[in-house]
Amino acid sequence: MNKLLKIAQVLIFTVLLLTIGVFIWQFFNPYARLMLIPLGILSIYYLLIYSFARLLQHQTSKMWMYVGILFIIIPLIAFSMAYQQIMEFSMQILNSFTN
Repeated sequence: MNKLLKIAQVLIFTVLLLTIGVFIWQFFNPYARLMLIPLGILSIYYLLIYSFARLLQHQTSKMWMYVGILFIIIPLIAFSMAYQQIMEFSMQILNSFTN
């Protein structure tokens, strides 16, 4: 489980850096704001994975580590395959907030 904790920590830190980068980038490109919603969803999801790994830290089992890694990979594959739909959804959400 220590490996799963380290992987989750690295992913949370990476998403945090990407969010800060997108926040700065939105001042130069207005379409960059579209990436804030998917990055926010990913950060919440990875925080839940991290808390799950912390909860099961004392029960060191290879099966739980592999399940955790599977749950880490699934949203990355889903976001990469449905990029256009996610950007359209983000645009609709942002338009509804601004109107």
